[in-house]
Amino acid sequence: MQPFKTIRNVFRVVSLDIFTNLCAYVMSMYQAHKDNHEVETIVTVEVISKERARSVAQNSLYWKWVTIIAGKHGNTKEQQHTILKRAHLVRIYQRDDLETAETVIALNEAKKYLSVQEYEQLAQGVARLFSTTKASTKQMGEYLHEIYHFYNAQGLWLPQPDDYHWIRGGE
Repeated sequence: MQPFKTIRNVFRVVSLDIFTNLCAYVMSMYQAHKDNHEVETIVTVEVISKERARSVAQNSLYWKWVTIIAGKHGNTKEQQHTILKRAHLVRIYQRDDLETAETVIALNEAKKYLSVQEYEQLAQGVARLFSTTKASTKQMGEYLHEIYHFYNAQGLWLPQPDDYHWIRGGE
């Protein structure tokens, strides 16, 4: 008998669909390897409850989408990044973080006293302060989901890798 074979996959269980996919995957891995008598089979499932920062895969996909969307609108990637954060990420942070919620309330109050141009400059500056690097994997998943569906509704098909789609449990 040969040594143990290690296969490592990470799944963020945020829905019943993903949990079902995870269980099916673990069972298929076990079945595939239990009949292989050359390798001793052990399937280990690790559960971690800690919120992690966005994943590398999420970040890569996000910047791929930013590039595509920026090209469609004639913006730089940084301009488009700020536009997307303002349109979609701020709402997620506002829901999850009291300080962000207070900032948005103050910005909306300031809108009453500023010209449109002054308000836009201020709002753009505030949006630039919100960073995707602080997003948890769950928040980043929501952010990507919102972007995907927003642009899909406008007829812009953003690529979505099969593994990312599967990990999210489908749509």
